Amino acid sequence: MVNPVLPLITLVIKSIDTDRFDGLNEDNKSLVNTLSMLCSFMSIDDFVSFIYSPKFVNLINTEIPVKFEIGLYTQHEIILEMIVENNLITLTDCRNQNYLQVAECSRKEDLFSSLNTWISLALKS
Repeated sequence: MVNPVLPLITLVIKSIDTDRFDGLNEDNKSLVNTLSMLCSFMSIDDFVSFIYSPKFVNLINTEIPVKFEIGLYTQHEIILEMIVENNLITLTDCRNQNYLQVAECSRKEDLFSSLNTWISLALKS
């Protein structure tokens, strides 16, 4: 039987410093390859858990500049840019869609709240 429940959020690498890619260990290279394809998450909780997972944190700790794009699964044109540096996650409305301007998240709760606000406003429009 097909599951009619669709994912909520997508994540993909928007840009990465490819010159430094060869210096990554195999686990990080594998994660970069996975995140280079569109990944989807069923809930905000799933997404936040992944962002704070040891595997993702390990990639970010390599200090290789990576920009991500977060989108709504059902409305791919609604997107945010995500940059993670120095234990701070910055979400930016890169298309001026006015659902969320800039949010700086230093804790899981901040990220959850910012994404919840963004999704709520985007789905109401």
